[in-house]
Amino acid sequence: MSRLNFATGERVVLQKPNWRPRYTLYEDSIVIERPDTTRPETAAQRRRIIELRVRQRADSNETDLRWNWNTPFLISAHNPETFYAGANKVMKSTRRGEDLYPISPDLTTKDSMKIRVSTRTTGGVTPDVTGAETYCTIVSLAESPIRPGLLYAGTDDGNVWITKNDGGTWDNITGRFPGVPAGTYVSRIEPSHFDTATFYITFDNHRSGDYAPYVFVTTDFGKSFRSLVNNLPKGDDGPGYVHVIREDIANRDLLFVGTDVGLYVSLNRGASWQRFMTGFPTVPVHDLRIHPRDRDLLAATHGRALWIVNIAPLEQLNDSAIAATAYLFQPTTAYQYGQPPLGGGSAGQKAFRAPSPPYGADIVYRLATGSSDRRARTSIVIRDVRGDTVRTVQGPAGPGLHRVTWNFQGRTPPPVALSPSQKRDSAWLVQRINVVFDSLAKNGGNAQQLEPIKSLLLTGDVQGIAQRFGFGGGGGGGGGGGGGGGGGNPFNAQGRFNERPGETTPRAASATGSLPTAGSESGGESGDSPADATFLTTLGNLLRKPGQGGGGGGGGGFGALGFIAQAFGRAPAGGGGFGGFGGGANAVSTGDYLVTITVDGKTLTRVLRVERGSR
Repeated sequence: MSRLNFATGERVVLQKPNWRPRYTLYEDSIVIERPDTTRPETAAQRRRIIELRVRQRADSNETDLRWNWNTPFLISAHNPETFYAGANKVMKSTRRGEDLYPISPDLTTKDSMKIRVSTRTTGGVTPDVTGAETYCTIVSLAESPIRPGLLYAGTDDGNVWITKNDGGTWDNITGRFPGVPAGTYVSRIEPSHFDTATFYITFDNHRSGDYAPYVFVTTDFGKSFRSLVNNLPKGDDGPGYVHVIREDIANRDLLFVGTDVGLYVSLNRGASWQRFMTGFPTVPVHDLRIHPRDRDLLAATHGRALWIVNIAPLEQLNDSAIAATAYLFQPTTAYQYGQPPLGGGSAGQKAFRAPSPPYGADIVYRLATGSSDRRARTSIVIRDVRGDTVRTVQGPAGPGLHRVTWNFQGRTPPPVALSPSQKRDSAWLVQRINVVFDSLAKNGGNAQQLEPIKSLLLTGDVQGIAQRFGFGGGGGGGGGGGGGGGGGNPFNAQGRFNERPGETTPRAASATGSLPTAGSESGGESGDSPADATFLTTLGNLLRKPGQGGGGGGGGGFGALGFIAQAFGRAPAGGGGFGGFGGGANAVSTGDYLVTITVDGKTLTRVLRVERGSR
């Protein structure tokens, strides 16, 4: 373990306490007791040295700590100077991890046979002890976020302990979990953010061939426990064991569970569960964290990197939101930011690529009923403090949970006057657009997909293409059905376990890119594939005159069509305003904005805060 100061770059290695310093002190005491070893020891010296040797062995054994390969540690939420770590005892430091000292006895079963095998003889013919084999250790450690000194500890051999006075006294609550076999690994302890008497605990017994989930809650400081497994997969046909449970920090009814095959969510405090895996791979989820400011859920997986999803709408998904025919969720604060060009470095064996989240403010709404026509749209109107309409963006109108991204673009400036040569070029471009799209349709293109793009191009509204189809700076959302559905289902229709269904064979890349599907905008919750941005590059090449440069824009997203906006007087010549994060010279200023949607004659409004993030 080490401590890194990001402000100064200073790194301090945290020394684990061991038996040698204490052993050396007793050796010094023995030398003082008998300074001249050339002379025979007296009877009094012999008795005193024997006593010192006994205490030396006892004290050395007490400080001969065992540490797990996945040692749990935490910084206290109540004092950043206080640090806790779990060995076979709970260790504490009041100096940010330095000078660790025990505040508990050995909390494990102290199984001498397993300790000896795991620390000395592992490997069979020759010792092969790396530390990963060490047994009888603390593997779960937590402190109440409400009350300092209220600590919980769980071990890899099934013991569970609680202290209410920072280690002054410890209560053993092992054996109070109905149906959990003795010695089962304590995978996670999660104290409640809402009261001190409640905490959640999970167990993992797959090392003994038991793949069942074990999830419990107590509301009386551990005197009794109630199972929350309910409709979670029972593990009788594949891995169902649980690695982690997290309680939401704003909504106590909202729980998340990470298992060996994915992620589950409960909206009713564990009474029922549903998969939370739209676009998420079938993969072990080893840890979950909730960002207190951004309301993002971070999932740490085994071998599939980190995954992040915004759960602010789920925190607001109460009974009234579910019962309403239409509901507009309170948006989280949106941040404007810039990012310098990235370059240099080595790509290594392979270059890692992943889609970035859309740049802008997320607006989430839910429709209980809606149009079955995927081309139908819901208008989201954004107004400033004066009541003037800043922007109108389009989102899906079908039933489900929809996410729309506004990329901070304000009112579109009026078209600039065109010179005679520009008028000539725009007339040529109109003809060219008609010819190209007619050819695409005859070549098998879907007219329902092509016509909206064509109509927007004929007016030079490249920004509108981004809003409708999610290119570049983002716009639009996607259909949904919060929490369920989507890819990564580890079980088939008959409830049988599928072997890693999320790992499918990737399709070959298209030479020209694929057309976007209306309604599959970026940031959607429905599991629709995002539009292929390479189609824009191909389209720009088809529409551009031979020898014509890229014009304004460029970069990512819809910058490939920036020259069209210029030809119709919708962007300054050479402006470069359609690349990067959605760009454009008409980005709004920071402040409060009113977001409004109207569904079936009912108008819903929310206040959206826009701030500028620091780099």
